[in-house]
Amino acid sequence: MSREILHAQIEDEFSRIFVTPPDIPQYVPDNLNHELRLYQEQALRHFMFTQQSDAADIAFNHQLFHMATGSGKTLVLAASILYLYKEHGYRNFLFFADSDAIVKKTIDNLTNSASPKYLFNPLGIVIEGETVQIKTVDVFPHQPASNTIYLQVTSIQKLHGNLDEPKENGLTYVTLEDLNIVMLADEAHHYFAETRRNQKRVSKQEAEARSWERTIERLLSLNPKNRLLGFSATFNLDNELLFEKLQNRIVYQYDLTRFMGSGYSKNVVLLQANEDDQQKILNAVLLSQYRKYIARDNGIDLKPIILFKSNTIAKSLATNHVFTDMIENLTTRQLEEAIDKGISLYASTKSILGKMFNYYKGLELATLIRDLQWDFADETILNANDSKFLSEENTLLLNTLEEQDNPIRTIFAVAKLNEGWDVLNLFDIVRISEGASKTRNTTDSEAQLIGRGARYYPFIYEGEKSYQRRFDMADSDLKVIEMLHYHTINENAYIQNLYKSLEAAKIQIKEDGSTRLEAKIKSKFKLTDLYKYGKIYINRVISTTPDEYQAFEDYNVSSDFEMDYETTVEKVYGTNREVMSSRTHVIEMTVDRRLLQKAIQRNPFYHFCNLKKYIPSISSIDEFIENENFLGGLKITLIVPIGLTAKDLTPTEKLKTVEKFLSQAANSIRLNYMKLKGTPVFYGVQFSELIKDYYVEVNQVRGRVNTMHEVVQERTMRDLDWYIYDKAIVNGLERDLIDFINNYIETLQEKYEEVYLIRNERKVRVTEIGGIRGFMPDFLLYLKDENFTYQVFLEPKNSKLHEADQWKENFLLELTTRDDIEVLSENENMRLIGIKFYSDDEEKRRNFKEDFKEKLIDLPST
Repeated sequence: MSREILHAQIEDEFSRIFVTPPDIPQYVPDNLNHELRLYQEQALRHFMFTQQSDAADIAFNHQLFHMATGSGKTLVLAASILYLYKEHGYRNFLFFADSDAIVKKTIDNLTNSASPKYLFNPLGIVIEGETVQIKTVDVFPHQPASNTIYLQVTSIQKLHGNLDEPKENGLTYVTLEDLNIVMLADEAHHYFAETRRNQKRVSKQEAEARSWERTIERLLSLNPKNRLLGFSATFNLDNELLFEKLQNRIVYQYDLTRFMGSGYSKNVVLLQANEDDQQKILNAVLLSQYRKYIARDNGIDLKPIILFKSNTIAKSLATNHVFTDMIENLTTRQLEEAIDKGISLYASTKSILGKMFNYYKGLELATLIRDLQWDFADETILNANDSKFLSEENTLLLNTLEEQDNPIRTIFAVAKLNEGWDVLNLFDIVRISEGASKTRNTTDSEAQLIGRGARYYPFIYEGEKSYQRRFDMADSDLKVIEMLHYHTINENAYIQNLYKSLEAAKIQIKEDGSTRLEAKIKSKFKLTDLYKYGKIYINRVISTTPDEYQAFEDYNVSSDFEMDYETTVEKVYGTNREVMSSRTHVIEMTVDRRLLQKAIQRNPFYHFCNLKKYIPSISSIDEFIENENFLGGLKITLIVPIGLTAKDLTPTEKLKTVEKFLSQAANSIRLNYMKLKGTPVFYGVQFSELIKDYYVEVNQVRGRVNTMHEVVQERTMRDLDWYIYDKAIVNGLERDLIDFINNYIETLQEKYEEVYLIRNERKVRVTEIGGIRGFMPDFLLYLKDENFTYQVFLEPKNSKLHEADQWKENFLLELTTRDDIEVLSENENMRLIGIKFYSDDEEKRRNFKEDFKEKLIDLPST
């Protein structure tokens, strides 16, 4: 039997000459709260292609998205809702999952426009000029209102129960027969129990799951127009029965190996130790705080989370007590002993723990203890084993861990968080060893949790927010905030099972510690005029002036702030006031000076010494508060239930509302303030000042899960005089580019007197003209003929990164098209050329080749 899934069949169709992949309608990205990544767009195109088929009702009514944990399946789900509503007229969407936590999270993500994880445009859904409402219901109406999407969000248990034992005016198969329904199944691997097993005797849980599968299939068969979209990261395609059933339903597949290899995840590192649990707990706390300090030292806001994973609730509660007691009673002597011991243990290694302990050796330990006791106080701990854990307040805390006003730093859990938990700032998972199981089932569960924790935490650095790792090959302390550490025991049988589980889950594991790869400039090249007298040309940057930042609007901050009272104040901050009405009205909240001062004092960003760095036009906090262009012009309106007035707002609610505004404003101010901006004027820097011997610190991959395209390896270049280093330290795509140059080297050497390929290892930086974004092209090709010298910028780019980095290619191409490019050289024979991205995509690689030949080979000599 063929192992080809529907995804591959669609890819084959897209490669045909006469088949054009469908374009995503503009209303889809316009009405989403987050930009679609390239692979998410491709998933949507695959789905659209099937739904445009005349056979969609028969062949493509049940579609599955097999996508990695953390890859943004729910954004694809939201985009599918918009597409099916507009293009195919669907109004009724039924979402179900087998976890109450997922249900609560989904209601928030699909309906709460004030939530930071809201999936649709928070300003409202507008399609072709019409405002579209999303309305949650328990029963779909048979006479729907216009411009309305009806959404029912429930658990599979409740859905099955309601249909199996129908109630008056409730959901029944009969009432659903005449409706076109789209079912949205999260963690859809749970709903194939009937297919997975073929034994005669089954457990109670298995029998229940089988009945769910039959319920879903019956719903799908009620109407030929019905659709079922399933989303999961863990379909077991090694099961032949299951593969046979799912083969022609997996419309898109993007597994964890591809996801991690493309840099969208943290690097996962196992820290295996022979230490007891108490020492592991302390190490994890110190490592978490080290991350926070490293981020702070680089101007990055980070609140790293630790998860302590136990085998039983009793053990988890006991660990919570040990943790609290340890933090409360920590002394400088204990800490000094732990640091000295850590330095001695890890002195001869390149472990992250060695770096951490050496960092702490230079700190004032009394200050460190105060920070630890503040950051890990009782109110920063969430115990997922508490009977009240699934309260609305805790659910919201768990779903907003990345928010600045969310205090949680530590979570204690057994198994409740293995599925349906979206968290980006989890950096440490500690496996409590005492009483822990070492079976394969246990390690499978742990691998699933590691997959969740591996989601990348996007942060702003040097004015740019990245959603992918950027320090893999850099000798930078910031690597630590692109890593998830799993603290575990060094016990052979357990470790073997864990690696098997990680391999099955396609999770790539990196070594703790790094290998140094070195490249040296060839002695022969150091004798050339290029090395001794030549220059590298980079564009000049100029300082912005305070006059360019005179008001909130210069930072893309609106002084008119509107917030939904019920969802963002009452729910998040746990007020117990009874909601008086489901109808709402708008009130204006008075913002007095005392309120602003208190909110400012509670947010370190607004301390004047820091604020002045971003708003140079102000001379004092008083001016910031009083100036009409800043807080003096702030107007806050709240959408509140009918019957509630401004006088009913408590001081705490008012304070939290102002803090919410200040938090959002701080993010915009950081992102939009530019100290320097690029110009079209290029000046020369001595070649030998920028191009030097270099080394790369590489975390090697452990186990069999590998993405060869991303693996960095050494390649000897001693016999290739045109490459200036003795070794090329490159990944697969960069190696391919070197091979491309090698294939054309004779042609280039016939045309030019000198040809040199130069690896730019984070030294030559150019800056977007008129903007702040900068980048360092991976290669420079130096060419010289009898008339001109050419500096050619070459940038290999994984196709998955093309869209996000399109501005870089635009910069390169503008070097030969802009009239205002000026090169400040001693003579007029210097030319700058940028070539299109060198890509792993065949069509884009052809475009690179054509651009390369046109600009460098077919260019007539002058």
